[in-house]
Amino acid sequence: MRKTILLAATLSALAFSAVAQAEDPFADAVEMRHGLMLQMATDMGKLGSMAKGEAAYDAAIAGRAASNVAAIASVLSMDQFPAGSEYQAATDSFALPAIWATQDDFLAKITDLNTAAAALKVASATDVEGLKAGMGQVGAACSACHKAYRQPEE
Repeated sequence: MRKTILLAATLSALAFSAVAQAEDPFADAVEMRHGLMLQMATDMGKLGSMAKGEAAYDAAIAGRAASNVAAIASVLSMDQFPAGSEYQAATDSFALPAIWATQDDFLAKITDLNTAAAALKVASATDVEGLKAGMGQVGAACSACHKAYRQPEE
């Protein structure tokens, strides 16, 4: 009986997933980019707490968080932004169509983020002042991309 219930639950979950995927072929890509951005926001939050003096500066924690930010920045590409996965076309997407209309600029902004994240990784290991400077660069890179290519949440 337990195996039957477990099998039924598994099949139901698979069926729901298949229906959701059929309804929105971009669900996986949107979920992936949300996950990457959420992890980046979590690590930036740790770094921000240190930069604001809300948490004591800890070089080891700052280094890990900055390394995570750099790693996430390094994997961002058009793979997470397939054409058609824009705001109001794909569920939970905030990506604006300008991403595909001006793809070279979008990719340049990803490069800017990579450069800033690499600098943050180095700066975060020095001291809180280095951390603050590095965070400013990453924040500017994030903001530039979001202003141009992300629909504000309502």
